[in-house]
Amino acid sequence: MVRKPVFAGSFYPRDSSLLSGTIDQYLNQAEVKVEEEIFGLVSPHAGYDYSGLVAAFGYKALKGKNKKLVILLGPSHRYYVKGFSVYGGGKWETPLGVVEIDNDFASRIVSQSKLIINEPEAHSQEHSLEVQIPFLQKILNRDFKIVPIVFNTEENSKLKELVNALAKELEGREDWIIIASSDLYHGYDYEEAKAVTERVNNYIERLDYRGLLEYDRLKREESTCAACGCSSIAVLLQVMEKLGMKKVKLLAKTTSGDVTGEKKGYVVGYGSWAFLKEKKGEEESKELESLGFNLTLEDKKILLDIARKTIDEYVKNNKVLEVTVKSEVLKRPCGAFVTLKKKGNLRGCIGRIVADEPLYLVVRDMAIASATEDPRFPPLEVSELKDIKIEISVLTPMQKVNNVDEIEVGRDGLMIRKGFRSGLLLPQVPVEQGWDKKTFLEHTCYKAGLPSDAWKTSELWKFQAIVFSED
Repeated sequence: MVRKPVFAGSFYPRDSSLLSGTIDQYLNQAEVKVEEEIFGLVSPHAGYDYSGLVAAFGYKALKGKNKKLVILLGPSHRYYVKGFSVYGGGKWETPLGVVEIDNDFASRIVSQSKLIINEPEAHSQEHSLEVQIPFLQKILNRDFKIVPIVFNTEENSKLKELVNALAKELEGREDWIIIASSDLYHGYDYEEAKAVTERVNNYIERLDYRGLLEYDRLKREESTCAACGCSSIAVLLQVMEKLGMKKVKLLAKTTSGDVTGEKKGYVVGYGSWAFLKEKKGEEESKELESLGFNLTLEDKKILLDIARKTIDEYVKNNKVLEVTVKSEVLKRPCGAFVTLKKKGNLRGCIGRIVADEPLYLVVRDMAIASATEDPRFPPLEVSELKDIKIEISVLTPMQKVNNVDEIEVGRDGLMIRKGFRSGLLLPQVPVEQGWDKKTFLEHTCYKAGLPSDAWKTSELWKFQAIVFSED
């Protein structure tokens, strides 16, 4: 069974020479180089005239990588899909030739869930995956195979069926890549398109599939969307997280308004992201230079273990845990916050800014404070312990802000002081909420009980943080 090209002549050129030349032109324009191994891409699926260059950034980064298996995830625009529709056998044809389906891999994932079915009909009039194939044919060796999957569900409990099936089959292999096909904002507001694209970028870079799904749900209530292939991106993020590919690189983003120069009327957002395998030892040795010391993966595990055991002991027995550590790094004075979340929602967050005690003791004491002293919540109960997830933010020294242009959302936390009032927000807060710089400043004022524009006449301090959690 051979699926013929349906959108050749509309989304991309029908003539093979013209198509090949068009893709070459985009690839030559895409100035990008990624040294690490790539295991995931988010790629747009509009007509090449609109999103071809953005897509080329992702595929250019793939050049020279050894990929034998390409799993394509995309939304079904024209066919009702109950679960996950796999094109489970045969070949796909484009003007550049044919690509084989990996029948064996498709069969294995289909066998793992009743929601995953072999349903070629769902692909017969779908463009979201077809437009990716010519780029793959130009970049990869001819012996690669594909597994096309389209779906629409946004329920994460269902998405996990596909996530688990893919992760199980891919674990231990090194010759694969997952490509999530998705355009971004669809609507009539150019400025909103740019803002939505930036917020989607924040979710993707943090692998925050829950936040992305919820944001897309809210945008659809406004008759637009955050990403038309939001579910595909959410599956990709979860598989990457499960298999340890947590390094994300934004390659390119734009809107149709920027491509055409027409910023009035209907606008669509486009973005390309790569998910990378970090170099050996990179994850364990990441550091913030301004802290003056490293926090290894083992250091982080020790601090999370201290926080967990401290909370359990205090909530159950009202006793402060006695702890000791060997690491000299953890004995250095440092500020830190401990954040507790229950089923994804905030359940407590308290920290110490001043670096006047060893880091491991600050984490211990702030764990107790977050569980029992946050005035926004009642003290944590024993029955809640199993549902609590712990996040720790280790702070750099405070730096005075002389001009708000110095503040970078996603990197900096903020503290404001005016008279006897002060308030602090951690660096991850504006990213989680999708705030721009002005909104971040306003909410820092609110945290201190000040008017929204008090930042203009108050002391501002910025800081960075190493943030890690049990998740």
